[in-house]
Amino acid sequence: MKMTKPARPLLILLILVSLASMNYAQRQDSGIEAPDFERVGQSGFQFFHLPTVARNAALADVKGLINDNVTAVFGNPANLVQISNVGASFGMLNYVADISYVTAAIAKNMGKWGAFGVHMASLDAGELIRTQNIYDPMNEITYRSGDMETFYAGDLLAGISYAKLLTDRLSFGTNIRYFKETLDSTDVTNWSFDYGLHFVTGFRTLTLSMVALNLGPDHEFTGFTELYGLPQSIRMPLDFRFGLSYDLIENHEGGPHQLTAYLEGLHPNDGPERVHSALEYNFMSIFSLRGGYKFNYDEQGLTLGFGLNYNMGTINGRIDYAYLDYGRLSTSHLFTLGFGLGK
Repeated sequence: MKMTKPARPLLILLILVSLASMNYAQRQDSGIEAPDFERVGQSGFQFFHLPTVARNAALADVKGLINDNVTAVFGNPANLVQISNVGASFGMLNYVADISYVTAAIAKNMGKWGAFGVHMASLDAGELIRTQNIYDPMNEITYRSGDMETFYAGDLLAGISYAKLLTDRLSFGTNIRYFKETLDSTDVTNWSFDYGLHFVTGFRTLTLSMVALNLGPDHEFTGFTELYGLPQSIRMPLDFRFGLSYDLIENHEGGPHQLTAYLEGLHPNDGPERVHSALEYNFMSIFSLRGGYKFNYDEQGLTLGFGLNYNMGTINGRIDYAYLDYGRLSTSHLFTLGFGLGK
């Protein structure tokens, strides 16, 4: 593999930024090393952690390595270069507590100029019932009021994506996003960006990836200080991942069977380090069975799913489903529909 001269400094810069970002994620704003604790509850905008693509979700939410279509914008945007021409996708997650999460994306590969895409996501928590804590001075106790009026909570996101081949084996991609979170009469708007690398090693089918997700500034809820007298700063849920994949059974010369193993480690800023592992069996590039496990989670663990590919001339499509076990929080189901136009 030969690396072009412009690609070399860009690759070095990306590696340095990744190392600096991971180091920053472990420090307080003062630059003093953070104490040894799990960091749970240290960030907001938790909808960024929700699964968005059924194939990823069924494979233990491995994000960096597996998307060969427009859904790459919700995992590793570097894989966006793998779409042939034009691609589109739509996803719907039925989450716990009747929360619904909808995603959509469309992208086009412009050849030597790279691949460009746009995407959106919307989380709807539905109507929530308001209650109030009431203090009883006579008995010196606080009790919960009865049900009052309802209020709304949700998130809305819109973003643009870009990916480009730096060499014949190395690709780079990025997302830039603007989003809004609403809670009753207060809201916050913010921006974030992601970047990812995907590298085909050349050793059999081994591939590597590195992804940095949800990089952005802290922000405050508009109206929170006026209502409650206290500012409420919200940190972004930073997520750094490194992964690899390898075909245990290779699809030689159009053979019917393929079995791929995935392994990904992640370092979030609002929880302990975690590991995702998964297997995907593919039959004749038409039907896929998937399963995985997420280690070091309180409630999450087993993931299962399947996929079906179809072709109609120059139009190809895919239907994916994921079953997610959230332990005491019950189960969730995620569907993703996608299609693409060939060359």
